Amino acid sequence: MSTLLKRLVERLDLEAAGPDSFRGGVGTGGVTVDNRLFGGLVAAQAAAAAARTADGVPMHSLHAYFLRPGRPEKDMEFRVKRIKEGRNFHARTVEVWQREQLIFHLQASFTEPVAGVRHQAPMPPAPNPEASPNRDALRGRSNWAEMPIDVRMATEITTDQPLPAEQQVWLKPSGLLPEDPLLHLALLVYASDRSLLETAWRPHADTGALAGASLDHSMWFHEIPRFNDWLLYVMESPAANAGRGLAMGGLYSRDGRRIASVAQEGLLRFTKR
Repeated sequence: MSTLLKRLVERLDLEAAGPDSFRGGVGTGGVTVDNRLFGGLVAAQAAAAAARTADGVPMHSLHAYFLRPGRPEKDMEFRVKRIKEGRNFHARTVEVWQREQLIFHLQASFTEPVAGVRHQAPMPPAPNPEASPNRDALRGRSNWAEMPIDVRMATEITTDQPLPAEQQVWLKPSGLLPEDPLLHLALLVYASDRSLLETAWRPHADTGALAGASLDHSMWFHEIPRFNDWLLYVMESPAANAGRGLAMGGLYSRDGRRIASVAQEGLLRFTKR
């Protein structure tokens, strides 16, 4: 397990701060432009907080809003509310507070798997992940092998030229995860925030460098996630307008099972290169 993955796993092990309340730290790393926390980290920690109150029942969906930028200088408090305790479904909301400001809101639903009908869009063909280049290495990061998530480009990487509003990447943690379903769920939420908004930017890459931000994030889990092997993240952006871009994605196991579906809208802002 890489050093940065180990640090991320530790951050997802939230400290109890009271009844249905948890505290999570940030520390070094996890910071994007303008000293903002990576939204996927906040979403993963909030999902972990919700799951901690669900008594082991699997999460099947989450819907979240990024309300204000998170900052790395102070811990976050995750306040969970049990808004439904039904026979088949349980629901939770999570408010994430930092410096007396509400920065993130998540709603999640939980249910046990049952037998039923099944269909899915087929996984598109893609090169083997082992033969695909690492995204961070292509972008010149010297510590690319230490990144918590190994991201391999199955399609051409975004540069400064327009490309179709679709891309595929392989995702895998940079080390073996413990057999903890909550951790696999949280790591998949974390990884799902990679490359989505960039997909909406690809047709406009000649306009300038992307300086956007996520506005919301939704996920639907078709299976209980297991994230110790490569998952193919297939993304497309069906629309962008009024300074916002919509992106959707599907996460597939190597044998072609659709594990989860994702949708996100974000701000599309551009800076000169």
